[in-house]
Amino acid sequence: LLLNSVMDGDLHKLFLLLGELKRQKRTGWVLRGAGDPQPESIADHMYRMAVMAMTLPLPEGASRETTVYICLVHDIAECTVGDLIVGHDGLTKEKKHQLESEAIVHLKSLLGEQSGALIQDLWLQYENQTSLEARFVKDLDRYDMILQAFQYEKWSDRPGQLQEFFDSTLGKFRFEPVQALVSRLVDERAAWKSLAVTGALV
Repeated sequence: LLLNSVMDGDLHKLFLLLGELKRQKRTGWVLRGAGDPQPESIADHMYRMAVMAMTLPLPEGASRETTVYICLVHDIAECTVGDLIVGHDGLTKEKKHQLESEAIVHLKSLLGEQSGALIQDLWLQYENQTSLEARFVKDLDRYDMILQAFQYEKWSDRPGQLQEFFDSTLGKFRFEPVQALVSRLVDERAAWKSLAVTGALV
């Protein structure tokens, strides 16, 4: 998956737009006041996911390159539409998909036809969960979310404050390497909560 020449696009405009991912905060944290005063940005989230994809064992037959690429583009549309959450302010799943699809088409035009088509294809793989790599990245997306939730609970010394994020992922992890990490996280979080309840935390 080598990116071709993008001389027919406008990389300057593209890179400016991608910069918005550094300042766009993840809506779920903002709505709950988690991570104040600087909640995680969309770029923060995708960066750690990409490192996960670089280092974790992959399912048999999965391409590491494609997996990393999907991590880096799965939320790329949010540079123009923000981090949209279905149900928030009456947003439907269909409207969210429409807005993000339009954003991808615009980003594709800035990249040039062939490279833009690659970005669009990777995004669609994730959006529609049509490839092994995309399904693995979905596991990483959910794991990164609850890992961040745990860190926010610890940093604010509020055990269990973000339980809803853990509840939303129950039974949804499909790949053994991620399941193992989730199990370790859940055990560590439970031990920390127990210490907090008994007043044993220093």
